[in-house]
This record gives sequence, structure tokens and C-alpha cells, in this order.
Amino acid sequence: MDFPPFEHLLYYERVHGARLNISYSNIREFHLDGFGRSLPRDLDLNWTYRNGTPEIRRLIARRHRASSQEVLVTTGATEGNFLVNTSLVHPRDRVLVDVPIYSPLRDVPRGVGANVVEIPRDCQDGWRLDLDRWRKSAGRKARLLVFANLNNPTSTALSRSDIRELADIVEECDGHVLVDETFRELAFDDTPPSVAEFGPRMIALSTVTKVGGLGTLRVGWIVGAPDLLDRFAGIKDYTTGGGSVLSQTIATWALGRWDFFLRRAKRILDVNRKLAAEALREMPDLQGDVPSRGTVLFPHSTVDVARLASRLLKRYGTVIAEGRFFGVPDHFRLGLGGETQDLKRGLANLRRLLRSAF
Repeated sequence: MDFPPFEHLLYYERVHGARLNISYSNIREFHLDGFGRSLPRDLDLNWTYRNGTPEIRRLIARRHRASSQEVLVTTGATEGNFLVNTSLVHPRDRVLVDVPIYSPLRDVPRGVGANVVEIPRDCQDGWRLDLDRWRKSAGRKARLLVFANLNNPTSTALSRSDIRELADIVEECDGHVLVDETFRELAFDDTPPSVAEFGPRMIALSTVTKVGGLGTLRVGWIVGAPDLLDRFAGIKDYTTGGGSVLSQTIATWALGRWDFFLRRAKRILDVNRKLAAEALREMPDLQGDVPSRGTVLFPHSTVDVARLASRLLKRYGTVIAEGRFFGVPDHFRLGLGGETQDLKRGLANLRRLLRSAF
């Protein structure tokens, strides 16, 4: 195995001390005291569950219209992605990856030796998915087709008909579809279905991190056919074994009141979406609409993005995520889920820089 550097993560490590980061994809952090409850005094801190506690698996299954037997709790969606690829993908296998996309979804199959074929979307056509191209590229030998729904960084959605056709494609090539559904429910009233509903070749990943602002829990999951989960769990035995019961207890609290977290996210996003749309109208160098769903947008820049990001950081202590992390270097990612005043200041800095002769 030879994994490419996780450049996006390493970049965030380097700029962690910056005053403003307006590129994060999560909803604003939630604090422990917001639950209004205490951890059980008799919580067993020695025992853990290989596949996740029964209660958290039940609550996760409800979100995907699946059964508890179709849920494997992981240490974040990142571990889930790793388990799926190391179990299903072998050296020289053909893996098709949607572009733009969050880089671990593209680079983990590369790390296990796959022949990764990137299939770019057309930003001039609203990031439309070209299913004919996917079918032709899959042929009879694609091992895995990889997506995020909602897409990260564009917030575009796979529709029910898209998912149904992808299920047909992998049936023909004897492969699987892997979809990171971390942002799926942030489409709110227009939430697409989970791919877990479309048959045993479909695999969903998700986490409490983004919707809940609960990243430090590191609680994610895979939803898929039980025979696949057995394979994934066999590898997990050698990575993290059983996950933290402490984290899963708090994540269970969150999933038990998930509608509250969705309402909280919508309140934050409604305000910030309007703010971002107004700000972008004043920046003609940036092209692209603010999406009506999700936590991120991915504008095209008519100025060099690497230079823009560097100057924005140096002059104003403000961070954007360059499009090169996602496979499209003339765009960059902005996040809508943070503090409104931080986003307002960050966008003002971006506008000020674009207006200058930088």
C-alpha cells in the first residue's frame, strides 16, 4: 500500500492558528452541556462492542431505512471509507470516482493500488452527473463506483433515479457503489434517499460529525449488506477494534434528538446562505450560485486560486480550501455552517483582497 498525502488535512494543520477559517464543512460546534444530561456513573469504561452498541445501531438504521444488522459503527466515516476499500478493492482493480470530491474518497483506493478513473462533472452544466459516461467507463469490470451525496464540495445531490441507475450499472459489472452520505440530510425537505435502500451492492457511509458539530466524538458508520459488514468488521478488528463506548453514548444522545440538530443546522445555514449570496454578488471574479442545500459551495475563480488563498491567509489570516484538494484547481470551497459573524468578516476580507491589485 502506498497512500498519497492527505494534503487537505495537512494544510489545515499548518493554518490552524489562522484567525478565520471560512472553508470548514461542518455545522458550528455543539457543546456537551447542550445535552442537559450527565454520563451514567455506572458506564462500563472497560467493555466495548465490536460492531457498535445495540442502541446506536438501531438509531442509525432508522436514518437509512435499514435494519440494525446492516449497520457497522466505525471511528468516523474516514475509517468506514478505509474499511470498504481495503476489503473490496485489490491492486489494479478499476475504481471510478466522481470529481470534484473529498480527497480520501479518491485517494484511499489509490493507496490500495487501484486503477482510479476520475469522472469529472461539468461546472457549466450545474455539476450534472453524466450517467452515460459512468456506464461506459464501468463496462464489465469496475470494482467500485464512489460518490458523496450531498457532494462535497459542491452540495449537488444524487437523485432517486440517479441512484437507481447506478445500482443497475454495478449489477452489470459485478461491482459496488460507495456513497459518503455525511451531508445527505442537510438537503432538509429535499433529502435524497440513502443508497442503502437500493440493494446489496450499495454501501453508505455517514457520521454525526457534520450535522451535529460533534467531530471530536469520531463516531461514524457503514450501512450495507450483512455479509459485506462481516468483511469490513474483520478488517476493523485490526484497526480500531471496538469503538469508544464513551463517544457512542454521547452520539446516541445526539441521534435520539436528531431532528433538533437538523433544525439547528437549518437555522444557521438559512442565515449564512443569504449572507454568502449577497457577498458573492459583489465579487465578479467569483462565479457560481450558493446552493439551496448542504453546508458548502464551490465557486469558480477567474484569478489564480493558489495565489488568492496564499494572499488571503497572509494579509487577513483567513482560510479558504483550494480546489486542488478536490481535483478542480480553479475553484475553492467555502463553508456555510460556522459562526455568522466569522463568515461575514471572512467574506469581507475576500472581497477586499479581490478588489485590490494583489
